[in-house]
Order: sequence, then C-alpha cells, then structure tokens
Amino acid sequence: MQPVFHATLAQQCIDSMIETTPISKVNSVNSVTGTATPQLAKIASRILAGSFLFEDLDPELLAQLSNQASVRRMDDGELLFEKGAPADGLYAVEAGKIRISTVSDTGKEIVLNVLAPGAVFGEIALLDGEPRTATARAVGPTRLLFISRDDFFEIFDREAPLRRHITALLCRRLRWVSDLLEDANFLDLTGRLVKRLLWLAERHGGPDPEGIRIALPLSQQELGLMLGVTREAVNKKLRDLEKRDLITRRDGRLVIRDTDGLKNLLADAIKS
Repeated sequence: MQPVFHATLAQQCIDSMIETTPISKVNSVNSVTGTATPQLAKIASRILAGSFLFEDLDPELLAQLSNQASVRRMDDGELLFEKGAPADGLYAVEAGKIRISTVSDTGKEIVLNVLAPGAVFGEIALLDGEPRTATARAVGPTRLLFISRDDFFEIFDREAPLRRHITALLCRRLRWVSDLLEDANFLDLTGRLVKRLLWLAERHGGPDPEGIRIALPLSQQELGLMLGVTREAVNKKLRDLEKRDLITRRDGRLVIRDTDGLKNLLADAIKS
C-alpha cells in the first residue's frame, strides 16, 4: 500500500527551493540533477521510503538515492512524457496527481493508473532503457521528484542489495500485470469495477463514519478509462452498488460502506 504523503512544511521547503533552482517550465530530461539540498534529500527520503519501489530498503541506500533528487513543477494537463519517449529517469509524486494511460490500436485511451502523492513511477524504462511504455500527464498542479537514470545506475551498479531489492520488485509487478490480464478476460464490468474499488480502498482508503473513504478524487470518466468503458456504463454500475447499500458517493469521493459485501460480489463474479 502506498501511503498518501501530506506535509505542509515539506511543500513549503520545496516551494522555496523551486524559486531558486532553474528547473521551472523545462522538460524533465533537462532538469537539474546532482546532489540535493539537505531539505530536499530529507523530503525525497520520506517519499521514497513509503513507496512500493523502495519500502524496506536499507536506509544508507535510500539516502544515496535521495541525495540525487531534483524537483519539477507541472501545470494541470501538462505532459510529462509520452508512450515511446526515451527513458530519462525515475519520478515520484510529491504533490498533485499523475495520470498514466495508453492508447489502443483503435485510438481509445485507457487509464492504467492515477498516481497520488507518495507514488513512484517510471521504473520500467528506468531499468531497461527502452522507450516509455505509457503516457504520463499531470492532473491538477503537480510537483515531482526526479532521479536521473545515470545517477540511479551509478548506485545500482555498485550496490548488490539494491539489485536484489529491485529484482523482487519486478517479480511483484509481473504478478500485478498478470492479474490485470486475467480481469480483462474473465470478469464482467461489475466484477472489474468492484475489484478496482477494493484496490483503491486499500491504497487510498481512510476511516469514515460510514465505512472506508477513498481519498483519491476520481471522476466517473477516469474510472471508465481505467476499466475501458464509458462514463455512462460506470455511472450505471455505481448506482447499482449504491442501491445495494455497498457504497455511497459524497463530496466527490467514494465511500465503501460494506467491504465484505463487495468482496462477496467479486467472488460471485469470479465464479461465474
């Protein structure tokens, strides 16, 4: 589970550093890299330590990576990189959101993920040096941390524990992709939606008087893009779940009212 990173003081520190670092409004390939300031390295270390990619990594290795971080600020809708773009490095969301998507052969956009603060991404192209496998775009004003591929591999090549750590990560990611393929082939829309809601609740859920509130704001269109269906189809299924008293929608957020009920519904979808 990737915790959402909230730190007003940390954001203020980054704001002040952005004003004095010449990286605003430039392509990520040209972002300033090298030794981070102590404040930025501390922020980077906290975010990286909470990510799926570097959780449980040795603190000394984490410090080496964090010391190479730089910052990039993005506007709403700004393109970070396109599918097929050259690999430049690793990114982490400090504030805002990043939408990861791809386009089918018929030109239909499919949203693979929406990344909240604390998420680390771009690891596939970082590791194999091949072009980006998906497109990344900012959703709202967004601040990113960036570690260049050259800086990462300088550490990777000399540190065997980091190589072992990354190998285990890739195995977990392969299992995740396998699950997505199975869902697309064996689950109907209700099953895929329920599974996605449970996944979102696990990753972005918080306590709520009525159950579990998904903190990540997602429109019906974004949910539809994740599932490869229209907004109208998602809206219809959400209404069905509300009628069953399994979820509710409040203030632009989804609240899971009956987790066990959703799990039972998913189990039935899998059986059928």
